[in-house]
Amino acid sequence: MATIEIKEWTMKDPLNCIGFNAGTCWGSPTDNLEKNKKRAIECIKSGHGRVEELPDVYVVIEGYSAKMMRELYTHIGGSPTRMQASTRYIDYAKGFKTVIPPKIESNPEALKIWNETIVHITEGMNKLKELEMPKEDYTNLLPLAYESKMIWKINLRTLINFMNMRLCSRAYWEIRSFANELKKALSEYSEEWKEIANALFVPKCIAAGYCIEKFTCGLRPKKEEIIK
Repeated sequence: MATIEIKEWTMKDPLNCIGFNAGTCWGSPTDNLEKNKKRAIECIKSGHGRVEELPDVYVVIEGYSAKMMRELYTHIGGSPTRMQASTRYIDYAKGFKTVIPPKIESNPEALKIWNETIVHITEGMNKLKELEMPKEDYTNLLPLAYESKMIWKINLRTLINFMNMRLCSRAYWEIRSFANELKKALSEYSEEWKEIANALFVPKCIAAGYCIEKFTCGLRPKKEEIIK
């Protein structure tokens, strides 16, 4: 089962943090929470993206596929970092779970092929283990679908871009599901994160007002349609 846990190192008042720092930059009073929040919202609406790099999110991700987690590596703005469950030290020859795509899981014949392949991979790792091959070598047989665990640190500016990209209907189903679950988890973490999630964690077409994808879902008109 996939789970997301927002860690306590994630500040509960990101808007206050942004407003406090912006106020310090401008030489304005910073001792009023509501004024700090108002200042933060003004900065974000005005497109001053650098202030969004101040709040960091720390999240433990478990039960998603290694394939999905690899996609997180592409969101590198603002120097995010991550620690993923090791394939060098963990013995996956003892068994591992996989994330099965819904279309495969709903097709008995396809699911049979999937399960037989996973059994074959596990057997292969165990045979290499019996030959005293190191874990770091035989775990190269792991499929991208094996369930993994990661702690991911990402700042708000990069997270907004992540949400804009991955909440789009064109995103792969698993990472779109992860984006929705992360949005939900942060919304429940604090009121300020809920405000941010509702306003900024949206598909890129909603953020821009038009769709820039070649193949559109129709949620927003194409850019060329608006120009016409």
